[in-house]
Amino acid sequence: MENISIIGKKLLASALCGAAACGFAADADILASRPSEAHLKYQDREIMALVCWGLNPYTGQEWGFGNVPVSKITAKRLDPAQWARAMRAAEISSVVLVAKHHDGFCLWPSPLNKEYSMAAVPAPNTGRDLVRELADACRAEKMKFGVYLSPWDRHQGSYATPAYVDYFFAQWNELLDNYGEISEIWLDGANGGTGWYGGANGGKGERRAIPKDYYRLPELLKLLHRKHPLAIAFGGGGDWSSKWCGNESGVSPEKWWCPQKGKDGKTYWLPSETDFPLRRGWYWHANEKPKSLARLVKIYFESVGRGAVMNIGIAPDTEGQVCEADAKRLAEFGKWVRDFNSHDFAKDAKTSKSRDGNKLVIELELPKPAKFNCIDVKERIDQGQRVAAFKVEVPDGTGWRTVATGTTVGHRRLARIPEGLYARVRVTLDGIAPPQIFPMALRRAKDVGDDGVPKPASDVYSKNGWKIVGETCAAPRNADSAIDGNYRSLWHSHASNASPLPPPQSFTADCGTTIEMHGFDYVPRLDGCRQGMVDAYEFHVSADGKNWILAGKGEFGNMAANPTKRRVTFENQAKARYFRFTATHALEQNDRVAVAEIDIW
Repeated sequence: MENISIIGKKLLASALCGAAACGFAADADILASRPSEAHLKYQDREIMALVCWGLNPYTGQEWGFGNVPVSKITAKRLDPAQWARAMRAAEISSVVLVAKHHDGFCLWPSPLNKEYSMAAVPAPNTGRDLVRELADACRAEKMKFGVYLSPWDRHQGSYATPAYVDYFFAQWNELLDNYGEISEIWLDGANGGTGWYGGANGGKGERRAIPKDYYRLPELLKLLHRKHPLAIAFGGGGDWSSKWCGNESGVSPEKWWCPQKGKDGKTYWLPSETDFPLRRGWYWHANEKPKSLARLVKIYFESVGRGAVMNIGIAPDTEGQVCEADAKRLAEFGKWVRDFNSHDFAKDAKTSKSRDGNKLVIELELPKPAKFNCIDVKERIDQGQRVAAFKVEVPDGTGWRTVATGTTVGHRRLARIPEGLYARVRVTLDGIAPPQIFPMALRRAKDVGDDGVPKPASDVYSKNGWKIVGETCAAPRNADSAIDGNYRSLWHSHASNASPLPPPQSFTADCGTTIEMHGFDYVPRLDGCRQGMVDAYEFHVSADGKNWILAGKGEFGNMAANPTKRRVTFENQAKARYFRFTATHALEQNDRVAVAEIDIW
């Protein structure tokens, strides 16, 4: 255990080097910053949901192009009240509805967009106002309600002109004026790019660029605050805002100072919001399953347990329901959260405190030993954020043994320690000013197992006898790793002693016999690196390895933020022995290609 103590000392020294050195605001600005009343209410909610439903579940897309006909919506059991009940079972306290995503389709019969909204969908859902229905259902379940209106609109022909921004503001006024209290709005950062744009370029789409400050966000934030003073703007980058954690895995950084530099260089209180989908994608797709309870618990500790707000993406299905599997998992998670927070082993403990400058030492002595594995610490953030580092110690017979260390605390820090019977525990908090905290709690997190590495879907073909028979890259690049069934291995277009080769790059596989190919699953690299991760592709099939047919081409939308396995369904299934996967574009400079696995189903 001596190594843990050494690591803890290094972490303390690093954390206390000053927040400004780590890219946050200067210490003086941190100490002067305070959360608004809206921020305090927002952080107390802890668990929220982002509801995604519309045309995408019917097409298999995540980012619709803006040209899918509204006749695709055929939900026969569309029931936002059922969504609300499923979310409340998960201890979700606040809901944001994606009222319009990038495809431009509106979940309310907007007078400004009658042709591409609920006003135009087929019976029995013609004219339904899902914003109204979910807002009412959330309030009936004692949950707050908010809205997401995508700044980027791949449907509107006026996009990238000043006229579109007027349309954008007019729709915000509809949402902010007509649906009661709004607790949060979402300002998605994905914007400006290819789209249908009202049939531009013969319906093939085009790429449109937008100038800096195109959306007039400071003006929108003032509008929001005037109409809903207690609302928070995700991605606002200024007053009354929260900030994206930097990924769509639900993981907030180990160190997070809420006082941060905004988009204008001023210091604002910007708490972390950690968004992630319950399934692989944000929209419902039949081949996907909800994350395991173990995964949700892990995310809880890496979000709520790091002072952030946990945001779970909920995807109702094509029938208009939160499906049975998702509802069951949400209920399991809600029960775990209630059980975890229901008992505090420190309730009757004797507490002693000592201060030395900016250091606070708290020792808890229990009436009798208790089995716990988590220390629950909360700063009084209404007085500002101060704690820069902490360590947790338990007696080892001759002294104290370090069992956990960490950096910032903020609204809440859940520090996990080895489970055991403890009668005493000591927590040392080092701050940039004297720490101010609430009474600490001691909790026990029940073990729910570990879901481990992602696994192939049950309907994919066995790869026995498959082999790579060609690749465009020169020199061996382990192309077999793309069909070896191991999601941790990697085929890539660069070698250790060679320059990387940019897309397009491809490999060709021989399946050994003719099979019916309905589509394929693409697994991106899972090593935490985004460079070379494919986000556009072509897929060819062949019966003889000589004559090739294009089975599919397209993009993997949102791959940078949500690097998960993606399923592609061919428009026409094919009987073939060979396939060729071509990466036509990749993330991070587009200078190399990396593929973990291709599965055929």
